[in-house]
Amino acid sequence: MEQCMTENNAWRRTVGQLDAGCAHQLTARVRHIVDTHESSRLSNSSGAVVVALLDRVSPRTVTVSWSDPQGCNYGEQVWRVASAKRPGVCALSGQTIATGDAIYRPTKVEPPPNNAKAMMLATAIEHAIADRL
Repeated sequence: MEQCMTENNAWRRTVGQLDAGCAHQLTARVRHIVDTHESSRLSNSSGAVVVALLDRVSPRTVTVSWSDPQGCNYGEQVWRVASAKRPGVCALSGQTIATGDAIYRPTKVEPPPNNAKAMMLATAIEHAIADRL
């Protein structure tokens, strides 16, 4: 019985180390992607939001890395194309967004992400993608 408990503890430690290693590798991968891709810093009342366009997943979706000093950090967040329902500011370029403009916004999920109301102009996304080619 004692040997079984010892083996179980060893297994838990091994799995824990693997999980930690995977988390470290994922963090390093996202950090590398953010450092080598188009990014933007947009000031808000609490500091600078850092936005990096990571990849185009499909013609209507992109992955974004989003880091907000208020604790909202998303390493690989999927954003979808939509039409702006309200005016705002593009998180990638800082340009003004008018109601009806083509935008990208975080995918709707439950619970909604902290940056659910953020928007990026579709033209800014296309420009950033074209600059990388």
